[in-house]
Amino acid sequence: MHDLQAIPILLTPDPAATEAFGKQAGFDVEVFGDNHLIFRGHSIELHYSFTTRPDVCSETSCYIRGVDILQIFETLKASGIANLSEIVTRPWGMAEFYLHDPHGNLLKFGMSTDELPEPH
Repeated sequence: MHDLQAIPILLTPDPAATEAFGKQAGFDVEVFGDNHLIFRGHSIELHYSFTTRPDVCSETSCYIRGVDILQIFETLKASGIANLSEIVTRPWGMAEFYLHDPHGNLLKFGMSTDELPEPH
C-alpha cells in the first residue's frame, strides 16, 4: 500500500522571480519549460504553474503542517527572506507562521501546540 500525498499547485505570473524566491527559501528548484516549477526541500514539495492572471495569486494559500516547522522557520529567518511572519500561537491550538511569495501566494506553516518542545 502506498501513502497518498497532496501537493499544492500555486500560480505565478513570473516564473523567474518564483524560482529565485524558492532558492532563497532553501528549496531545490526544478524548472520545466516556461510554465512549471517544482520546489523540493524541508520535507515539502510545492508546484508552481504559470498564469497570465497575477490577481489570483493573492487569493491563494496552502497549509503545511508538521513538527519540522520550527526548523523551517529558523532557516527562513536566517535567509533574510521577505514577508516572513513571526511564529504565533493561534486560538485553535496551532503554532503558525506565514510566508508570502513574491506574487502574494500565502504559505501557512503550522504545528499543534501540543507538539511544541517543552521549555527548559
